[in-house]
Amino acid sequence: MSFNINMPLLSIIVPVYNKQAYIDSCIESILKQRFTDFELILVNDGSTDECGSICDRIARQDNRVLVVHQNNQGVSSARNTGLGIAVGKYIGFVDCDDTLEADMYELLIDNAIRHTADISICGTRKIFPHKVEMFYGTGKTKIYDRAGAITALLTKDFSHSANDRIFTAEIARSIKFEGSMYEDTFYNFKALNQANKIVFDDQVKYNYIVRENSVSMTKFSTKYMDTVSFSKQMVQTCEQSLPEILDEAKYFDLITNISLINLIFISGRQKYLAEYKQASENLVDYYQYMFKRAIKLKHRYALKLFKASPVMYEVLMKAYINLANADVARKV
Repeated sequence: MSFNINMPLLSIIVPVYNKQAYIDSCIESILKQRFTDFELILVNDGSTDECGSICDRIARQDNRVLVVHQNNQGVSSARNTGLGIAVGKYIGFVDCDDTLEADMYELLIDNAIRHTADISICGTRKIFPHKVEMFYGTGKTKIYDRAGAITALLTKDFSHSANDRIFTAEIARSIKFEGSMYEDTFYNFKALNQANKIVFDDQVKYNYIVRENSVSMTKFSTKYMDTVSFSKQMVQTCEQSLPEILDEAKYFDLITNISLINLIFISGRQKYLAEYKQASENLVDYYQYMFKRAIKLKHRYALKLFKASPVMYEVLMKAYINLANADVARKV
């Protein structure tokens, strides 16, 4: 499937940093897409391994590939660099150690055009070292308006990734990636807030590979404060322009703060007292909230126990995650 036009219909942006063992398989899965009318922008973000030379070699072999080299500035900066030079009508993102099914962009483009959608999303296979999770693979297609799509993002009816979807260039270029944690979630929130129609075909076409040294598997650092900063801004946006889904935004913010508290406890509260104090104060603000809406029992119990005794909460939380073999216990 291809389109004979002067400029590519799709721009695919791949931030590249120190993944020489995986970059070839990632790029190969892109270049072998059945949909061929694209440019591939590889942004080498100051890699210290062979990624830069691998990207240059591939660009010499395929004229659809453009390589940009920059000093290391992080994944958000690399994506923003790609956005600054992309010329496609639609824009997609891929992480340099993930892979795509051969018909992913064919599906996304077809759905975007057929439904005149601003954002087209597919399903994701999330591959951990010890398990695989599917988002979702039932073969269903749903059409959302702005409020419905943001609700679906907040409730995980589709993934928080920026990679299993395409955006119209007008929307994609109007937003910048920020931070280094939750950057996909916040970018998606802002993009969905600008969209009129969103299509989600949950056929699983993106393979998100979570490795032992992935950012999402690292212990707490101050970078994790991005998560509660972004979720708070999402609440504020809903207060101002989407009051019909404010309740869902608050619940998402509550869960984000509980997750942050858990990670701080696992990583050592005494090392991060300022961050712990901020997250604790955020949770205090939600003590009355749990009486105003139905929330999951585990979150209700978490709030009540934390209010009664943070020390007891820490002990029981650690016991629970070890018993349940929860992913957070494996953060390295």
